[in-house]
Amino acid sequence: MFIILIVFLGIAIAMHGISSWKNIQVYKETNGVIRSQIDLNKVKEAINMSMRLAMIYIGLFVVFAVLLVLAWLGGEPFQRGAFVMLVFGIVTLPLGLAGKHFEKKIRNMNVEAGDPMVEQKFLEYLKMWDQPRFQLPE
Repeated sequence: MFIILIVFLGIAIAMHGISSWKNIQVYKETNGVIRSQIDLNKVKEAINMSMRLAMIYIGLFVVFAVLLVLAWLGGEPFQRGAFVMLVFGIVTLPLGLAGKHFEKKIRNMNVEAGDPMVEQKFLEYLKMWDQPRFQLPE
């Protein structure tokens, strides 16, 4: 059961790290300002990665919970499974909060593009980011 915990913690930590790294990179590359369609495309890539990883993370968490239930049905003590779930939550909660910090940087970017469609698209992307989907539409 602890092997399951270590594997899923490793996956969760990697996913949070990748998403945060992408958001930081896009913010640095644009200096926090969307000036063109190229900048907007970079932001879109970061949002898409965040959305994909969130959906994968939810799926992995369901698999994690199912494996714990199967272990319990197979004779593992319930308390051990509850402890493993608690440790998983304690470790991943701060990672999620840190990830939200970097997402907030993207969400609060200024748009200084000459094209009003860039700002409109950015606002649409932000709305869609809050919806459960795998990625933004092409």
